[in-house]
Amino acid sequence: EVKKTHTNLATLMENRKINGIFSSPPYVGLIDYHEQHSYAYDLFGFQKNNFLEIGNMSLGQGRDARKQYVESISEVLINCRKHLVDDYNVFLVANDKYNLYPTIAERADMKIVEQYKRPVLNRTEKDKGAYSEIIFHLKSR
Repeated sequence: EVKKTHTNLATLMENRKINGIFSSPPYVGLIDYHEQHSYAYDLFGFQKNNFLEIGNMSLGQGRDARKQYVESISEVLINCRKHLVDDYNVFLVANDKYNLYPTIAERADMKIVEQYKRPVLNRTEKDKGAYSEIIFHLKSR
């Protein structure tokens, strides 16, 4: 699809790879990201497609929601790997209270080489209780 609409970008994607990714994936059933960013959907005229959201708040945090989350985040990482150099670095910020990221890393054929814990001081959701996040540093297995 990119080849049809953005030929220069498609050529770059085929010939160059990136060194890494730093991202904060959605959490499992914690935040309604579509509501939080509804202004962007309205501004750009994007269809919301809430049912495609990873970690969709409406699915809750139960076993099935966590299983779907692991599968979805793993698939995203697997898809990203084809655009990464061999010795890549991936950093993912997560509140991993269900200990899902070791399984996610394994499913994506990655390993967690380091974990950095950090306190969260400014939160966007209504619950203002103190908690911390982990920055997972992943590399190829």
